Amino acid sequence: EREWPDIFLEPMNSSYPVKAEAFLIIVSAGSQTEPAEKLSIAWKRNGIKITSGVGTFGRRLSIANPTSADIGMYVCEAQLRGSPVAPERAKAFLSILEPPYFTVEPETRIVVEVEKTVHIQCQAMGVPLPTLVWYKDAVPVLKLLNPRYKVLVNGSLHIQGLQPDDSGIFQCFARNAVGEMQTDTFLDVTNVAPTFTHPPADITVTEGMTAVLRCDVSGAPKPAIAWRREHQILASGSVQIPRFLLLESGGLQISPVFLQDAGNYTCCAVNSEGALNASAALTVWNRTFIVRPPEDSTVIKGTTAMLQCEAAHDPRISIRYVWKKDNVVINPSSSSRLTIGKDGTLIISQTWSGDIGDYTCEVTSFGGNDSRVARMEVIELPHPPQNLLATLNSSFSRSVILSWVRPFDGNSPVLHYIVELSENNSPWKVHLSDIDPKMTSITVSGLTPARTYQFRVCAVNQVGKGQYSRETSRLMLPEEPPSAPPKNIVASGRTNQSMMVQWQPPPESEHNGVLHGYILRYRLAGLPGEYQHKNITSAEINYCLIKDLIIWTQYEIQVASYNGAGLGMFSRAVTEYTLQGVPTAPPQNVQAEAVNSTTIHFLWNPPPQQFINGINQGYKLLAWPVDAPETVTTVTITPDFHGVHSGYISNLKKFASYYTSILCFTTPGDGPRSPPQLLSTHEDKPGVVGHLSFTEILDTSLKVSWQEPVEKNGIITGYQISWEVYSRNESRLAHTLANTTLEYKITGLSSLTTYTIEVAAMTAKGTGSVTSSTISSGVPPELPGAPSNLVISNISPRSATLQFRPGYDGKTSVSKWIVEGQVGVIGEEEEWITLCEVEKESDAQLLEIPNLTPYTHYRFRMRQVNVVGKSPLSQPSRVIQTLQAPPDVAPGSVTVRTASETSLWVRWVPLPDTQYNGNPESVGYRIKYWSVDTPSSVLTKAISDRLERENTVEDLEEWTEYELQIQAFNAIGAGPWSEVVRGRTRESVPSAPPENVSAEAVSSTQILLTWAAVPEAEQNGLILGYKVLSIKLSSQVVRGNHTLSVLLGGLRKYVLYEIQVLAFTRIGDGVPSSPPIIERTKDDAPGPPVRLVFPEVRLMSVRIVWQPPEEPNGIILGNCKAGFLACYPGKQQFVLGGVLHQYTHFLGLSSTIFEGVLLIKGLFLISERPAPPRELKVPQSEVTSRSLQLHWVPGSDGSSPIRYFTVQTKELPDGDWKTYSSSISHEATSCIIDRLNPFTSYKLRLKATNDIGDSHFGAETEAVTTLQDVPGEPPSSVSVIPHTTSSVLVQWQPPKAESLNGLLLGYRIYYRELEYESMGSGPESKIIKNPSALRAELTRKFFEDIEGDAHLTTQLFVFLELKKYKRYEVVMTAYNIVGESPASAPVEVFVGEAAPAMPPQNIQINALSASQLEVTWDPPPVDSQNGNIQGYKVYYWEEDSRNETEKVKVLFLPETSVRLKNLTSYSKYLVCISAFNAAGDGPKSSPGQGRTHQAAPGPPSFLAFSEITCSTLNVSWGEPVAANGILQGYRVIYEPLAPVQGVSKVVTVDIKGNWQRWLKVRDLTKGMTYLFRVQAKTIAYGPELQANITAGPAEGSPGSPQHVLVSKTASGLTLYWTEGISGEKPTTGYIIETRPSGNPLLKEKHELTQKNVSHRICRAKIERPGKGEAGRYLYSILLTPDRTQGGSHYTNTGQTFNAHKHIEPRQRQTQRQFNLLLRGCLILATGGSSCFIIHSDGTSSLPHYNVVN
Repeated sequence: EREWPDIFLEPMNSSYPVKAEAFLIIVSAGSQTEPAEKLSIAWKRNGIKITSGVGTFGRRLSIANPTSADIGMYVCEAQLRGSPVAPERAKAFLSILEPPYFTVEPETRIVVEVEKTVHIQCQAMGVPLPTLVWYKDAVPVLKLLNPRYKVLVNGSLHIQGLQPDDSGIFQCFARNAVGEMQTDTFLDVTNVAPTFTHPPADITVTEGMTAVLRCDVSGAPKPAIAWRREHQILASGSVQIPRFLLLESGGLQISPVFLQDAGNYTCCAVNSEGALNASAALTVWNRTFIVRPPEDSTVIKGTTAMLQCEAAHDPRISIRYVWKKDNVVINPSSSSRLTIGKDGTLIISQTWSGDIGDYTCEVTSFGGNDSRVARMEVIELPHPPQNLLATLNSSFSRSVILSWVRPFDGNSPVLHYIVELSENNSPWKVHLSDIDPKMTSITVSGLTPARTYQFRVCAVNQVGKGQYSRETSRLMLPEEPPSAPPKNIVASGRTNQSMMVQWQPPPESEHNGVLHGYILRYRLAGLPGEYQHKNITSAEINYCLIKDLIIWTQYEIQVASYNGAGLGMFSRAVTEYTLQGVPTAPPQNVQAEAVNSTTIHFLWNPPPQQFINGINQGYKLLAWPVDAPETVTTVTITPDFHGVHSGYISNLKKFASYYTSILCFTTPGDGPRSPPQLLSTHEDKPGVVGHLSFTEILDTSLKVSWQEPVEKNGIITGYQISWEVYSRNESRLAHTLANTTLEYKITGLSSLTTYTIEVAAMTAKGTGSVTSSTISSGVPPELPGAPSNLVISNISPRSATLQFRPGYDGKTSVSKWIVEGQVGVIGEEEEWITLCEVEKESDAQLLEIPNLTPYTHYRFRMRQVNVVGKSPLSQPSRVIQTLQAPPDVAPGSVTVRTASETSLWVRWVPLPDTQYNGNPESVGYRIKYWSVDTPSSVLTKAISDRLERENTVEDLEEWTEYELQIQAFNAIGAGPWSEVVRGRTRESVPSAPPENVSAEAVSSTQILLTWAAVPEAEQNGLILGYKVLSIKLSSQVVRGNHTLSVLLGGLRKYVLYEIQVLAFTRIGDGVPSSPPIIERTKDDAPGPPVRLVFPEVRLMSVRIVWQPPEEPNGIILGNCKAGFLACYPGKQQFVLGGVLHQYTHFLGLSSTIFEGVLLIKGLFLISERPAPPRELKVPQSEVTSRSLQLHWVPGSDGSSPIRYFTVQTKELPDGDWKTYSSSISHEATSCIIDRLNPFTSYKLRLKATNDIGDSHFGAETEAVTTLQDVPGEPPSSVSVIPHTTSSVLVQWQPPKAESLNGLLLGYRIYYRELEYESMGSGPESKIIKNPSALRAELTRKFFEDIEGDAHLTTQLFVFLELKKYKRYEVVMTAYNIVGESPASAPVEVFVGEAAPAMPPQNIQINALSASQLEVTWDPPPVDSQNGNIQGYKVYYWEEDSRNETEKVKVLFLPETSVRLKNLTSYSKYLVCISAFNAAGDGPKSSPGQGRTHQAAPGPPSFLAFSEITCSTLNVSWGEPVAANGILQGYRVIYEPLAPVQGVSKVVTVDIKGNWQRWLKVRDLTKGMTYLFRVQAKTIAYGPELQANITAGPAEGSPGSPQHVLVSKTASGLTLYWTEGISGEKPTTGYIIETRPSGNPLLKEKHELTQKNVSHRICRAKIERPGKGEAGRYLYSILLTPDRTQGGSHYTNTGQTFNAHKHIEPRQRQTQRQFNLLLRGCLILATGGSSCFIIHSDGTSSLPHYNVVN
């Protein structure tokens, strides 16, 4: 049963005229079971459903008035409703027919001249297309058979060569099946006389072109035309000249045109109706053409392209360039990129792909046109590859598969691809640089396990390298065990049972993960035993101390690293021995036997090899006397590894008992001795007898005495004595005596004969050495005399030759010569030491003095020795100085310590001055040093101070090991080098910045910073990480030395950052990179404009004012968007008009840049200023160390919305108000105030702003204090110095107050033991398994205990008990209640050495002489010495002049006494002493006092004379400058230089005490010159000071008194005189001289002052001489002037008077005659006279005078 319809009657294809009604009919039935209403019929035309015109049940479609729009295929679809069966279809095409209609019709009338051609148009349309038929005068044209008539395809009629009979009516008929239509026109053909329709016109053409001179003539019939130039016919119907062509139109064509063709041309036209002519001028220009056409080119995108187009042209014309691209004219004004140069060159800047095309250069001008075409291609960098994907390679774990999509090639074929990778965020680096351009997938191998990788790919074409693709996501390769072993394994024996193993990690590329540690395994070398293992669980530790090993045993050691994936490869085995030990067993089978009197022979076998514990360095043969076990004779024997060992000890004492033993020794020391064996050396001949002497010497006999030999060398069996006459051997007699006999009397000698006597001792071995002497019988021997005439010659650095004359031999032979000398300081008080004793012939006159010290002063003296004894000492020789020589020894105890990162501290014991061997000023030291890595580069440093014992070698490389030696030198040369010592400079900060620093902004808030590592030579230690520095950023730390990039985030948008990178070690920060990298973050949407106000509001407008955004985030392009208005950059106000009165408007204002728009909104009304905010408060819970939150309640807005708030802060106590922000949102009621200082008090205030203006500031907040924060800085100036051998002294300065950030509670000291420099001199090092630092904490109470102050002291001390001989690193922090400050820079210190803590004790100072003090002392207490005392420094100075006289004497030997020489006599000296060791000087002792002895004083300081007269004067002198003791008095000695009256008298006057330093001398002779000498005395007289003086008045003295008279009385004499010539000054007195007339040398002088002399006449009464004084006396008078003048000459009275003496009982009376001489000189203003009387009382032994007026 069918379920689909059948179409019984299908529609038929139909055609209908326009506007007729069309029907399409269908009859349908279902399957004959369904009613008609279930049948659905639909109609479609051209696929579009039709709804109109459809009849009942759709069976009929009617189209009313069809048009051409209804043409199409109609489809009928019949379907049962609800049936899933597809519908039945039938179709038919509907066509619409149209009658003809004209689309083009001819004109109604056409007038044409004869012989012309006419074209009569006629075109028609219709459906079907109509046909056209032409009729002439109602006759079909086709029937006329006229060849001139032609119907064209488009239906037009074409008639050529019109004739007059062609005139008539022409009809056009259009016909189709629907109908026909017709149109017509009248053709009129006429005759006309010639006329010019286009007469000739002047033309200009370019040479080589074609010139056409028009001459269009109309006429019927057609006129004949001819052209002439001047009189020449150029072209006509019958004339034809080359290049000249008569055109059908009548024109003249000249082709080509030459320049000579220029001129006038005439056109002549003639027909039957008439003739005419016309002329025109031809101008010929040079042709315009392109001489440099554009060429095909390829340019790079963004560059400038230049297409040249240079043309040549006639100078009379201008040309124009026109460029076309792809036939489109280029307009340069339309784009700033396009420029056409004056020479026609097209310049295109910033080329891009749109510039690709064909470029045509057209040159237009009156001289012709030209054009050229060139192709320009624009190429660019290829685009980045797309869809880059990285996946792990399952077949190979160390590779990654990369795939990508081929990119646009930039219009240039891709040459290759480049793959870059970033390993662990490190900078990008090229991994594959030449990948085939056909590939889009590749396997990247050579990667390292356990590292993260990112990849990016770029394409390279002819232009260059394109942009990189987006990097892949980070891909982590799986971890693998390390693929390489640790490197540079070094093992070294640390002790005899321990070994230090050091290594470096595997190459970083071979770690294959994060190293967790190392496995060290070791076993005996060469044996198959099992390995012992050590697990080092930290990858940072690259050393291990292996303990409990076997002494002097070779081990093989291997090291492997491990990570999370497992254990890596073990290194190649290194072998090393533990250090040697001392032997633990003595030599075996020791035999010792004396082979003679001085030698012992030893035989022995080595100790068992396993007990030697090292390399057998040899054996020591030992022998020591039984009675002196400390005196051991040692002989070293090198080992002999074959058979029994043998050795000898010689030069032993003869016939002595010795213990003997043998030991074996290695480098560390001696092994045990073999059991001692007792034996004795053999007996031998004895030595000489002692002290040969002679007594009881008679004419025929004498007694000889002697003593036993000191060196018996056996048992004395007797003595042999012999004698003979001197030089007569035949007279020799001998006698043997018993061993107890020590004297013998020789008899039977001849008198007065010289004998030689010899005595020798005897043992069983024979007679010993003989002691002999000569003696004369009857003449006892005496002490010898002293040698004389000492002469020094042949002086060398270490010897000199002494020539001398022997002294008296004491009647016997000289047996010995003794030479003594003063060494160094030469002086009478210096001690003499014995330099040499020489036993020589008695007639020796020349000695060699050996073993002298170079460059030392010597003075020698001698004595000779005979049997009686030593002679007196000779007179000293002259002082000599031995020659210089280089030093013999190197400085001792050389040590080196690390001083700093670039210096080493070298210490040594200087040479004693006795070892200078040269001028001390030329003595110095030279340090030689070199890097262990570059031993060929040796540097030296000279130190010129001979007392220097330490020096810092500067300018070394950081973290480098050096070897050093030191030598002493003087002016002659250098001494030997010391042993090599080693030291390493300290780790330092990097001295260079990271390399290749680059920065790239990846977003508006992120910058990717990359760099390369610091060059290895500049790292100066282990790089712990890197720091990124920027003024606008807080320092960012990148830990680890493998990370070489960092992504800086949280940056401000579109901000320029200056960025530097530095590396740091544990010591501190290195050098920042320079210059700083400058990079700007990318721009972004700007922040909103701020401070938006509406200060001016009118009825219809408002003025808006704002400030730029606080965060522009780019370049501001515009600042407002109000409604549909726009503003421009920099504009900060705007007037908005057109607002509605009394309406509230909402405005939005935004800033615009490339990235986006942000809005803020404001509301404006007419208003007033607002009230300030109120109720400001800061909750304590919202206060932190650097921020707080301020809350407030807004005040009245003044009928205008609040636009923003302004906050100000003030730092207490005396800070200024500062604006924190002026753009706080108007909606805010709280604000976080940050960037505050910790533990600081602040006040805050707030104001509001609306459109009218600012409010005043409201009430301030209460003071609020920010919380404490950790101190911002560590303690500064941290120093650590050794205090004792196990403690250090730590000193520092506290942090700056502004960095404390709170209340400082104290400090923490962190210290740790460093292992990289272990000292072999100290005890065994202990490896620290956990290198975490120890910590000592100092509290406030501790400081108060020290300082007693409430504040932390500025210099604090703490003692830390540490291990000896270790190097420690110390850092400090300050801390408060919040936490700790950063750590200070680490300070290193070596513990184990310290300067002595106490001074020497029990200092004693004793005077030895006037110039020497002896100082003795005891060393510092042992527990305070802190090491071995290397010497002492003795400081001494005179008590009252320390600065001028202080000296220091350095003793480099641990002696405890010294003699201070060349001191000032009888002066107090203060002495203090300090001890020093290798670490430095200890404290000085308290000064001790001593005084040198007295000595003879120096000469008086001056000598002067005054009151010089003819016979008297005063001599005076000054106290010696150098008293050298207590002055006891003076001695004055004077004498005439020539005898006086034949007598040479020397007068000596001793004056006691120091107070009188003058003497009145009265007995001089006029005109005589005297020599005066004055000495001072202490314990002895010192040197003299002498001067000459001549007696007599000085110039200006008064003259002699005149008219002297003498009268006698019973009791005396009266003298009268008058004054003489006046001198320069007044007379002050007179002197009367008396003397016995018989003795001119006995004179007495008596002084009278002027007041005691009468002014009327000079008179003096002279009393008679005393009792017992009788005789004649002579008197003289002398006037005394002022003290500055001398006296006058004496006036002699010329009279002699007798003086009588009273005779006592039993005395015989004598009588003497007195001569009276009067001399005087009156120096008075008036020349008056005076007189005086001298009385004698007669009771004095000397005359006594009383002067009366």
